[in-house]
Amino acid sequence: MKTIRWRVEAISAPAALRPCGTCGAEARFESTGRFRVNSQKKRLDVWLIYRCATCGSVWNCAVISCGRPGGIGRERLERFMANDADLALACALDTGLLKSNGARRGRINFVVEGDVPDDGEDCCVQIEAEGLAGIRLAEVLLAKLGLARRRLADLAKEGLVTSADGMDLLAVKLRPHQVVVVRARRG
Repeated sequence: MKTIRWRVEAISAPAALRPCGTCGAEARFESTGRFRVNSQKKRLDVWLIYRCATCGSVWNCAVISCGRPGGIGRERLERFMANDADLALACALDTGLLKSNGARRGRINFVVEGDVPDDGEDCCVQIEAEGLAGIRLAEVLLAKLGLARRRLADLAKEGLVTSADGMDLLAVKLRPHQVVVVRARRG
């Protein structure tokens, strides 16, 4: 059986969904990709800055509150101060961080890198998706295989596309390391 590797990566930071004090309703807040770092005495605060997509008001999402500079690490602190794009994306994808700030993560735009299985042979597809909790496995399969949801459901029912651990392809959420088996249609 041939092995194919897919890597799922976010294209951009997802919106944070939370109430806007100016709009008076739940709104989409877009990440600016910039951090605000403030030190007071021997404590450090770091926020990821968001803007309301409707009115433009600013919301600071607390990344670190009253932290010790030595506990953060020099390299990470420098990344915050340099507005490191990868670190900003990682923070924007962190559902726990958003939840602790009273927000939830919006839809993730992603790309799937890797080869598409051939029709004529069975394939074991190893999927890597660090930091993208919440995306459904079916969304990844639909995006990469170019299928309609109904067609994927039919293939799963026939046993031609299965999860290696036996989970329901259409219902399960993507894990950081996932394996899917794509079988060739016989006869």
